[in-house]
Amino acid sequence: MSTIAVLFHSGYGHTERLAQVLFEAIAAEPDVSASFITINQDGEIGDADWSLLDGADAIVFGSPTYMGGVSWQFKRVADASSGRWMAQQWKDKLAAGFTNSASINGDKSATLSYLHTFAM
Repeated sequence: MSTIAVLFHSGYGHTERLAQVLFEAIAAEPDVSASFITINQDGEIGDADWSLLDGADAIVFGSPTYMGGVSWQFKRVADASSGRWMAQQWKDKLAAGFTNSASINGDKSATLSYLHTFAM
């Protein structure tokens, strides 16, 4: 069975709606276990959430685009994962990412580029 974790931050609920649709689609697949991990407004996740991420075969990252980048809450969790990066705990995991913003502009491409770099 494959395990996929959806890790996201949502400031106003829009990113959470995208994450929920994605989670439901993943969870509906046979032989797939899905986890729904919300980054709180203080930019933190719990120990159990870290364990879910460590054990997942794939992680889907989601963040709103604020001022041309990920939210500071998402960035705080990304920075907190640096020890895992050093130990190569997430090596060979698949990754994906998504974002949204309230305007046509706002450089969502920069956010997606960040998520891509973070996943590497």
